[in-house]
Amino acid sequence: MARIDPEREVTRMTAIYAGMSDEELQETGSQPGVLTNWAFQALREEMKKRNLDWPGKDMPLPAEMPQNRPTEDAGNRPVVLRRYRDMPAAFVEKSVLDAAGISCFLQDDNVVRMDWLWSNALGGIKLIVREKDATEAERILSQRPLAEESNVGPEDS
Repeated sequence: MARIDPEREVTRMTAIYAGMSDEELQETGSQPGVLTNWAFQALREEMKKRNLDWPGKDMPLPAEMPQNRPTEDAGNRPVVLRRYRDMPAAFVEKSVLDAAGISCFLQDDNVVRMDWLWSNALGGIKLIVREKDATEAERILSQRPLAEESNVGPEDS
């Protein structure tokens, strides 16, 4: 399992926010509590650059807020559980975790959908789960499908 690099994520979010109009930025900043720490940090810097007024201007980073510290410690950090070159396997395993009630999402799937050649350059499609769910998610995805188990004959036992 790979962790998401905070510096790269802030850089990625900074690039996204730099491409937004002032109105889009203010709309994004209208609910700062729903942003990740990294997104909030990048948004705050972009808003400062443009001298824009927004509700979260004077708020501390979400991680600095007392009510959010236990959440960070409780294993809610995103981790990359698996990487896929192709979309079908990624979608199947995401749906397996969704059915098991494990919160997850795919990163870079839309880019690969547009042009699959980008898959290698991006490091594949990434299946992201919360750190506290990673062990359970890996256990679920590592199980053999029932169809394979039912085809086991006496000579395979």
